[in-house]
Amino acid sequence: MPIHPEWHTYTINVSIPQSYDAVEPLDLEEFLMSQLRSGDSALMQELGDFPDDDLEVELVEKECRTVRHSVPEEGVELDSHVRDCVQSYTQPWLMVKSPSLAVLSDDSSRTLTSSDFDLRSGLTPDPRVEGLLHFSNHDDLDRFNQEARQVNRHPELFALYPPADEEDAVEIRPIPDCPKEHMGDRIIIRCQAIKFEIDVEPLFATLALYDLREKKKISENFYCDLNSDQFKGFLKPHTPQTDHSTLSRAAIFSITYPSPDIYLVIKIEKVLQQGEISDCAEPYMVMKETDSAKNKEKLEKLRNQSEMFCQRLGRYRMPFAWATVNIMNVISTATLDRDTTDSDSLNGKSSSLEKRGQLPRRNSERFGTMEDQCNMSAFKPATITISTFCKQEGDRLSDEDLFKFLADIKKFSSLQRRIKTIPGDPLFNHTARPVACLSTELIPVKPLAEKNVRPVKEVLEFPSSEVYVPHSTYRNLLYVYPQRLNFVNRLTSGGRNITIKIQFMSGEDPSCVMPVIFGKSNGPEFVQEVYTPVTYHNKSPDFYEEVKMVLPARLTERHHLLFTFYHISCQQKQNQTGASETLIGYSWLPILSTDRLQTGQYCLPIALDRLPVNYSLHSPERITPQVPPVKWMESHKGVFNLEIQAVSSVHTQDNHLERFFTLCHALEGGVTFPLRVREEKIPENKLEHELKLSIISLSSSRLEPLVLYLHLVLDKLFTLIMQPMVIAGQTANLAQIAFESVVSIVNSLHNSQELARDQQGRNGLLATYLYWVFRLPDSNDVMGPQGRYSTMGRASATTVGTMLLQSRLRSSSNPDIPAPHSAEDTEVKNILSAKVLLHIQGSRMSTYVDVSSHPQSSTGGTRPSNRKQFHEELALQIVVSTGVCRENAYKYAWFFFELLVKSMAQHVSQLEKQDVPRRSRFSDRFKDDVTTIVSVVTAEIGTILVKQQKELEQAEKVNISLAFFLYDLLSLMDRGFVFILVKNYCNQMSTKTVSMPTLISMRLEFLRILCSHEHYLNLSLYFSSPASAPVSPCPSISSQVSLARSLSSPVSLALSPPPSRSVVGGVLRVLLHCLTCNQSTTFLSHCFSTLRALVVKFGDLLFEEEAEQCADLCQKVLQHCSSPVDGNRSQACATLYLIMRYSFSSNFSRVKMQVTMSLASLVGKSSDFHEEYLRRSLRTILAYAEEDTEMQNTPLPSQVDELLRNLNSILSDTVKMREFQEDPEMLMDLMYRIAKGYQTSPDLRLTWLQNMAEKHKNRKCFTESAMCLVHAAALVAEYLSMLEDHKYLPVGSVTFQNISPNVLEESAVSDDILSPDEDGVCSGQYFTTSGLVGLLKQAAELFSNGGLYETVNEVYKIIMPVLEAHRDFRELVSTHEKLQRAFDNIIQKGHKRMFGTYFRVGFYGAKFGDLDEQEFVYKEPGITHLPEISHRLENFYSQCFGDALEMIKDSKDIDRSKLDANKAYIQITYVEPFFDDYEMKDRLTNFEKNFNLRRFMYTTPFTKAGRPRGELNEQYKRKTILTTMHTFPYIKTRINVIQKEEFDLTPIEVAIEDMQKKTRELAVATHREQPDAKMLQMLLQGSVGATVNQGPLEVAQVFLNEIPADPKLFRHHNKLRLCFKEFIMRCGEAVEKNKHLITLDQKEYQQELKKNYNRLRENLRPMLERKIPELYKPIKPRLGNRDSVKRLSFRRALEENS
Repeated sequence: MPIHPEWHTYTINVSIPQSYDAVEPLDLEEFLMSQLRSGDSALMQELGDFPDDDLEVELVEKECRTVRHSVPEEGVELDSHVRDCVQSYTQPWLMVKSPSLAVLSDDSSRTLTSSDFDLRSGLTPDPRVEGLLHFSNHDDLDRFNQEARQVNRHPELFALYPPADEEDAVEIRPIPDCPKEHMGDRIIIRCQAIKFEIDVEPLFATLALYDLREKKKISENFYCDLNSDQFKGFLKPHTPQTDHSTLSRAAIFSITYPSPDIYLVIKIEKVLQQGEISDCAEPYMVMKETDSAKNKEKLEKLRNQSEMFCQRLGRYRMPFAWATVNIMNVISTATLDRDTTDSDSLNGKSSSLEKRGQLPRRNSERFGTMEDQCNMSAFKPATITISTFCKQEGDRLSDEDLFKFLADIKKFSSLQRRIKTIPGDPLFNHTARPVACLSTELIPVKPLAEKNVRPVKEVLEFPSSEVYVPHSTYRNLLYVYPQRLNFVNRLTSGGRNITIKIQFMSGEDPSCVMPVIFGKSNGPEFVQEVYTPVTYHNKSPDFYEEVKMVLPARLTERHHLLFTFYHISCQQKQNQTGASETLIGYSWLPILSTDRLQTGQYCLPIALDRLPVNYSLHSPERITPQVPPVKWMESHKGVFNLEIQAVSSVHTQDNHLERFFTLCHALEGGVTFPLRVREEKIPENKLEHELKLSIISLSSSRLEPLVLYLHLVLDKLFTLIMQPMVIAGQTANLAQIAFESVVSIVNSLHNSQELARDQQGRNGLLATYLYWVFRLPDSNDVMGPQGRYSTMGRASATTVGTMLLQSRLRSSSNPDIPAPHSAEDTEVKNILSAKVLLHIQGSRMSTYVDVSSHPQSSTGGTRPSNRKQFHEELALQIVVSTGVCRENAYKYAWFFFELLVKSMAQHVSQLEKQDVPRRSRFSDRFKDDVTTIVSVVTAEIGTILVKQQKELEQAEKVNISLAFFLYDLLSLMDRGFVFILVKNYCNQMSTKTVSMPTLISMRLEFLRILCSHEHYLNLSLYFSSPASAPVSPCPSISSQVSLARSLSSPVSLALSPPPSRSVVGGVLRVLLHCLTCNQSTTFLSHCFSTLRALVVKFGDLLFEEEAEQCADLCQKVLQHCSSPVDGNRSQACATLYLIMRYSFSSNFSRVKMQVTMSLASLVGKSSDFHEEYLRRSLRTILAYAEEDTEMQNTPLPSQVDELLRNLNSILSDTVKMREFQEDPEMLMDLMYRIAKGYQTSPDLRLTWLQNMAEKHKNRKCFTESAMCLVHAAALVAEYLSMLEDHKYLPVGSVTFQNISPNVLEESAVSDDILSPDEDGVCSGQYFTTSGLVGLLKQAAELFSNGGLYETVNEVYKIIMPVLEAHRDFRELVSTHEKLQRAFDNIIQKGHKRMFGTYFRVGFYGAKFGDLDEQEFVYKEPGITHLPEISHRLENFYSQCFGDALEMIKDSKDIDRSKLDANKAYIQITYVEPFFDDYEMKDRLTNFEKNFNLRRFMYTTPFTKAGRPRGELNEQYKRKTILTTMHTFPYIKTRINVIQKEEFDLTPIEVAIEDMQKKTRELAVATHREQPDAKMLQMLLQGSVGATVNQGPLEVAQVFLNEIPADPKLFRHHNKLRLCFKEFIMRCGEAVEKNKHLITLDQKEYQQELKKNYNRLRENLRPMLERKIPELYKPIKPRLGNRDSVKRLSFRRALEENS
């Protein structure tokens, strides 16, 4: 026995100092230079390992989506602002590469799909662990494990330490996304077909997206037509050329803010012709191309008319029809499966909305709802089919009218009757996989499309809400929307068929028209003019035209939009030649107003006859008086409404930004004063003042335009910080006010709730700008004509010190109120006062020194420069800032730190100073400023910690930003200087009176970031001495080695039997913890070996005494069975098989349950679960069982096989559930199978039954939800009956038979059923009496919601004995009240209750997989029509199979040999419950006829000739009776058909059945307690009405007019005759009943009914009185062996003769 040392207890008092002084750093640069000069070879060798500086300033070309940048047309002189914009959008990114840690990449695993397959046939097992079952004793096993642990021992464990979690790693600074053009979620819509019933003329389609909620059009128009070459030929005189870009039939739409109210609207136009829209649409509504024989001449005439109109009026269009589809419904019903790689390659955007930091956060209720309902992350292609078009109404063409129509469609789910429809069949294909296409400016997008392929066009989005993404491409588009025209008061008759010709003019001469208007389909790419569609004979037409133009880069006061109004003569009069246009008048709109682009709503007057002279210089409302005077329509009133919208990355459309840019460009010269800015004229001496005002007002700009032009705004402000102004001979400096504006913008962006930040609190837009965009202002271009900088003396020490102190002491809420002094304030005062004293002798704001008079110091000290350096000016502005500006500058210090670092890096790179000693790179004054900034920021952190505990998070972020600043300085500056800054930080922080944990945490985060610098370890070597510990926080090499040696021995089991339970349990806990951690494959191999040894040695003890830990063991081992690492998976399989093997004798049922529950947990919750590897592991375990020769004669192999098959089934179904989230029936089938797989695990089965109940409840299937809970209650009752023997408890599931016979499947009769007193079995809250009652009460409530009130009574019959036994009278009162309500509902609702509707659904085709040749009966909500379920299933499966899906319209038997193997077929038939006659005796009520249904019937009409319908005497009917596996209602809404019976009815039997049905309906309607007059009259009308007399009468004439020749039909003939007798009697009763129900105004109707009844009776009388003599011949009675009463009997003659 080993001797254990005696344990002693010691008490150690440790005193932690509240503060400390950091080690004085070494002058590193001087030390390195002196050592290099000394020539010490050993040291030189050591220093050779020091990393070189890898700081690099790199220009990276912008990745352009298109084959070329979108830029203005060549040869045009650009103004300053446009030039700056173009340069900003095309110049390369400027990045500073420094030794920073990159963000870890996230390689997400692919989505797995699965199909159920057999383990043996589908998979090859993994290699088995060698010698698993070959050890004769435990010592051999221990020896083998010991030797295995010594092989390939890892000498150093330190390298195995897992990497830090990315979220916890403060030293990882995220790299912001590269700026890209904004695009929402993208979908392609392809126009595949637009078909009407007739095809007689060319038609033109326009597609656009509309957001009903926002009442906004959210995309530009996409034009396409699918006209044949013949129809295109009609238009050839009006189509001079056809450019390739106009041939597109597919468009890429973008949706930034998905909403359930987004509609795709398709508008159809046709060539203008004579007549109202209704007249032109009528042929489409009444004629069909298929009736060619009937309509051939008419159709040919229509085509000839069309050709004539096309040749004469081909340039004009007229509205025709429109259609719409809710695009989000199509997307949401499609299966989510998006390839983000394809998408990103096209549009370069992030694949999820959450990654777009520039978009508004989804923190509002509105956006939350949208995201929930409209997940657009991915979807499969779908086909959009619309059955009808709506005819356009000539007086309802505006967008306002369209939104009203859409609102009605949403509200009523269909079109209102007042909207006339045109039969049509437009077919669109919808997908999310972008392809090669053209941008909205018609520039080809990479990758290029193949030649001769129709192009795909990107459609520009008009987002429904703001988008906060800075511009990154040149775009300059204008959209003109004519809205309405009012000619009502004009007396002349000319203006009725009105069109507007729209042109973009560069001057007033007709030749100045510019071809800048985008063409439509099948025509030129750009056109000079466009005509609006004509509304026939409408003097006050609405317009819906969208005219898209590309704006010239340089606009002048002469550029304008010209509108010419014409009346179009649709019919050419006799002897009339020439054009069909009659001029009405003109209007125009100057593009610029006071040099600003005009956008918005306008109402313009119309000039008659001619245009005024120099009209383009004025707006039409303000035109100067003319000689002769201009004639105006409506006395110069506005009669033409239009809207102008611009989508431009040049024109800001914001007053503040426009003013700022205009004044900035005035500094560059080339302007004349006074300078005109909108309505103002600014003289030169006011320019400085106005510029300062414009800089101040930048923060007043709206957030969206400010973000759109953020890069340009910041560039200009940084230029102003560097740029002196010489205005009228006076020098002014704008650095301070420009810096304050930058601070204000930074503050605004951080405070906006719409903009995202990263985990370090950095605004994403600003971080992106700094990393990718910012570059040093080019001071060579901004020095001004005098070639000198402005100078401003630094304020005196007293003044500056006072200002800084006052700014520090001001109240944060009110800067004018001084705050009380504190120790922290004194600290700041001392820092700043000391700083000011340094500058008393050499005051400066910016230096401009003659180099010759100030030679550079050879020691590298102060080095005045003859150039103003941006980093020096920026540091100075930070130091001297005051008030709120100062507070925000330090609050968001990260921005200014990173700005400083990037400007310093560019300074070093530009001046090629890499070879200059580090200590000489920057001036001493700049170092002083940096020292001050670091000291003040450190003091600010302390102040926040002491004063504002609520701002602790802010202090942490500032602390991190300061650490990164010093981290970056290590790559740029004198490293000894940086270490001095670190020392100062540590000393300052150590003096803070803050709680030690907070202080230590912040200091550690600070040092952790610094230590992550790749040079840090080498640098730290120079600060250590033999007497001091190393500064580096990393352990020394020797300590690492010793640590590795001490940890290198794995867990070793040298347990001496028999060990105590606690020892075995403790060892198992350690091993389980090891399996939980991130371990190497080698370690896991030994860990599993040790686990197997534990199971082999102490299996019984483990399984009996450590049940809870054994459950954990099963879960951990099973999790490793899904590992993608072969070695780990192999070890886990071996371990799991041994657990099964050594538990087989006594604990196998428990292990089976634990493994099953572990699988449920693994597939349901684990994120790193790999289904295909887990399935392979199951196959490997099966191989172990088959190869275990010792156990072949035991039931173990078969038991393992059964368990693994069950696990495989559960696994397949659970994985399949991910694929079938949108198929509710399949989803419930899978959940049902999973629940069945857990039959031996009652807790899990109960959970899945409750899950199914919840799913059903969400779909409003209350009855099925209740049945799930009844099954759950029956399951609980089974196990309660084993535990408790109480008379008031149900005797297992058999008690529930009155509710449903299906519950018997919950009987616990399997051999694997565990006793509920086993550990962990039936331990949930529901396996109690109260749990049982709770489940049943929920079920009763759901039955009540589903209208099954009779079942509520049966449920409470089980509950009430329990309540009575517990004397729970309060609950009994409540129960009886609920029962009373249930019975009241039965009485009140009676026959009005609507129960389920049933359909037979058959699936045929290999594409369905397991569903192939399966038939089901589906239960649908009451009053569900066949087209509804057919449409639902067709929609879903067409998304899966596309065009390969075919719906079988009839109910005939399917011949598989005639089906296409590459297609999927669905057959749907309406079925009715079927009962035998004996059943109907017990099913008296409507409820009983709709509950516990298992047999259903449908009929198929046919004739011997093969047609489904024929004459009455040849009409047969086949009745098919289906039997389902379970009775309805069940825990599923579809049940498999297990039996089918068929029998045929002859024509006379069909007639008998029809007449019996009519008679039955009449009897029911007549004898109801509360007769329904309308229902009775409807039945009478169908029975005796004059219009349907041929119905019953024709049946009688066909079958009763003559006695059949075939004696076999005598009985049928007689039966039909008796049916008619009863039918005519019931008709008489109904007519009399109706007499008492009619109102006074219905007397004539009653008389007509009576007359029709008498006529029908008289016509039927001869046939009803004609009897077959053979059937009514009396026969002699036969005497038997016993006495009997003498009686007459009517028998068949055939029987008598026999």
